[in-house]
Amino acid sequence: MATTLHKYTVVEAQNAALGQAGVIMIDDTDAHTGPFVAITAITDAVVDISECDMSFIEDVADFTLPKGVTIYGQFASIELDSGTVFAYRGLS
Repeated sequence: MATTLHKYTVVEAQNAALGQAGVIMIDDTDAHTGPFVAITAITDAVVDISECDMSFIEDVADFTLPKGVTIYGQFASIELDSGTVFAYRGLS
């Protein structure tokens, strides 16, 4: 993330880390630009790794995020092959 949490109060930083900068529902196969800090699957969702910036994960391929599961990280972008997710925005 280009902006660090150090310039915020403790409460503001905690809220930002929890995705309280907003949320979007993704239910298409378009690329969505973040940054995002968490992804929650509303239905089983296939994440297209070739179109996402998930370079912090080693040796990963496209994967299915089961309904109800949340993953956390610093996602610069998200693209799905199928399914629906909530993507929680972080700080840019």
